[in-house]
Amino acid sequence: MKQFFFFGDSITLGVGDQGFVGWPAVLAQMLSAQGAIAHPDTIYNLGARKNSSADIAARWRQEFQRRHIQGTEAFLVFCFGTVDMAAPQGRINVPAEESAANARNILSEAQQSGNVLLVSPPPVADSAHSARLESLGKAYAEVCAELSVPFVDLFHALDASPFLQDLADGVHPGAEGNRLIAAALLHSSGLKILLRQAINA
Repeated sequence: MKQFFFFGDSITLGVGDQGFVGWPAVLAQMLSAQGAIAHPDTIYNLGARKNSSADIAARWRQEFQRRHIQGTEAFLVFCFGTVDMAAPQGRINVPAEESAANARNILSEAQQSGNVLLVSPPPVADSAHSARLESLGKAYAEVCAELSVPFVDLFHALDASPFLQDLADGVHPGAEGNRLIAAALLHSSGLKILLRQAINA
């Protein structure tokens, strides 16, 4: 049995998905159709609304430990940054340097618990917010290269797709947007590396 843990914000949680599903569940369905996962493999969606990288850094380990079954191979997928780069009052919630440092701390600790994958935040409708997310994704990629952690550049995988058209509130994708996220991940080299680890587990 394998356990997959998806940590993130409201986008990971699936806020905005008309079917109340979210991309982790859609991805799991796609992987199941390919035979990459099967019962009794377990999928945990641990997204939380308004969670920044700092919030996830503070909670992920305890939530993981409460769910992880000793002796079971664990796969931890992180996707955050959208909340960090938001500036609701004209001030960025978490500066990029701090966000990258949070990512480094999360990933380096998570590597001690299982196989790890970091997914960049997807684009949003607001151009200024989106530009900050693109830049943050580059910083995350550097952190992953430093730690030898697989990385998926979701931002650029989705930017040329109909993804932005499915953001009803400019941030959260609906059912089609979540399907596009799952499809982009399914064909990414980062996820394939993670799945090879699963096969070898």
